[in-house]
This record gives sequence, C-alpha cells and structure tokens, in this order.
Amino acid sequence: MPVTDRKSFMDEVDARIPAADFEAEYFPGGLVRVTVDLTPELVEQIEAVAREQNWPRGEAFVALLALGIGALEEEKARHLMERDDAPARDELEVLLRRMREMEMRYAVMKRRLWDFLKAYQTASLADGALRAEVTGLRRLAESLRAERDALRQRVAALEAAQDRREDPPVASPGRESPIPARAELPVWRRILHRLGGRA
Repeated sequence: MPVTDRKSFMDEVDARIPAADFEAEYFPGGLVRVTVDLTPELVEQIEAVAREQNWPRGEAFVALLALGIGALEEEKARHLMERDDAPARDELEVLLRRMREMEMRYAVMKRRLWDFLKAYQTASLADGALRAEVTGLRRLAESLRAERDALRQRVAALEAAQDRREDPPVASPGRESPIPARAELPVWRRILHRLGGRA
C-alpha cells in the first residue's frame, strides 16, 4: 500500500465519529441555565436519590425533573383514556407519536454515543502511546547529547595529545627542524585542527 494512500490516525478516528452535528440536530437551542430556590429537605432528597442511583449531583436534578414531567404526562394519558372521546383519542395519538419519536432518537443517540466512546478510547490509547514515545525520544536525545559531549571531550584530548607530539624540538644552530610546519601537515591532520576550531 503506497504511503500516500495510508490513512492517518486522525482519519481513522474521524471515521468513527458520527458526521451529524449533535448540537444542531438534538440541541438546536443549546442549554439554558436555570436558578431555582429549593428547601434543604428537597435538596437532601434529590442528593439521596443521586447517591442511591450513583448519579452525579447535576444529573440527578435533571433526571428527577424529567421524571416528574414524565409522571405528569402519564397522568394526562390516563385521564385521556378515561374520557375515551374523539378529542382525547386524538391527543393520545399525539402523545404516542411523541413517545415513538423519543424512542427512535434515544436509540440513535445511544448508537452514536457508542461510536463516539469507541473513537475516544482509540484516541486515548494512541495519545498514551505517543506520550510514551515522546518520553522515550527525550531520554534518547539526552543520552545522545551526553555521548556527543563525551566525544567532544575525547576529540579535544586527542587533539591536545597530537599537538604535543607535533611540537618540533629546539633545532641546533645551522640545522633545520625535522618536524614539518603545520601548513605542511597531511590533509587529515589539518582537517582535525579545523574541526577543533583551530586554523
């Protein structure tokens, strides 16, 4: 498979996240913050239910509020069934249609939530692997820097030893030094001197 055709990690994650915009489809109005004054006893009852159901505190308030609305709708449906006239049946049909639509939306949201959670799990695992790789690369870089510094010190020591060996002895009057001048050194020695910062 050519490298250009290979999918990236983010392409794979994006493929698992549903394309539909949740906010536009399910929350067109966003969320609304409401402040309500409640008695301490009512708050304690709600928090007790939250503890019993293992719900977060905020979700417990929303769940119980929705549960209360559902109870009112159920009571309304029971009253319409008792009436058993044409307007009541029409209203019951509306309630049943709404219930069917809510069941459908719930099933779709549950499936899309599953896809999202799987994509998030994949992303989390990849993120952990990438972080571990970055940590390993940092340690490798530190090791290589230490090795580079040691090599620099070794090269400097070798150059110093080479310089000591190349120092010409003091020539007697009328005799030339047997050691060639630096300009006459072999090419590889001149390169070592240049690398060491000396001309």
